[in-house]
Amino acid sequence: MPAGYATARVAVGRLAAVRTPGSSDIRLAVGASAGAAVYSAVFGALAVQSGWSVWQAVAASALVHAGGGQLAGLAALGGGASPVAALAVGTLVNLRLGVFGFALGDVFGSWRDRLAASHLVSDESAGAALTRATAAERRRTFVTVGLILFTGWTAGTLAGAAFGTALPAGVRGSLDPAAAAVFAALVVPLVRGVREAATAVAAAGVTVVAAAWTPPGVPVLLGALAVVPAALVRKREKV
Repeated sequence: MPAGYATARVAVGRLAAVRTPGSSDIRLAVGASAGAAVYSAVFGALAVQSGWSVWQAVAASALVHAGGGQLAGLAALGGGASPVAALAVGTLVNLRLGVFGFALGDVFGSWRDRLAASHLVSDESAGAALTRATAAERRRTFVTVGLILFTGWTAGTLAGAAFGTALPAGVRGSLDPAAAAVFAALVVPLVRGVREAATAVAAAGVTVVAAAWTPPGVPVLLGALAVVPAALVRKREKV
């Protein structure tokens, strides 16, 4: 048996060594998965519209599993941005997820466990896990929500990509505003105060203005960078 395969099996085994998921974890996971499936279906349809095959779109979701970062990167590529610029856009969109790695440090001790778990990190899986009282409960919730969410995201991409190939060209064009609407629907619930709302409006304004005079992909980068000062101020206040 190859050493790499054995290592992967050990990592997956440790990751799965959790108690039977509670009903609250499953309910939360199913709800989050349904929302993710709708969002990823838009990604799948847009990917096919951009010239990808169905299986390329599905592979992107299964191997990358980057949520909004995937849609932002796809939009950048569709606008003519280079792969490097598209990667930068997707990375910035999901940069916040790196914070969850530190917050869940007591849940996954070894680097193998952390490497296996990193593919399941999302706002929903990490956010739900952080509400649990003990490390064991956080681990159970993170794995439960993460695996179900991953399944829904990948299945949604497959459905969207398969359905997207059957859409007439005129109808496919309407997917762009649909993607924006879905993205906004996911972001709006995260805005819970005046400061967050002001930051979101400022970032949107920077993106819109930059779109008029910068190359494809750059507006999203600038919009993401616009939230950095607010994030730094908030971090100082918590110290």
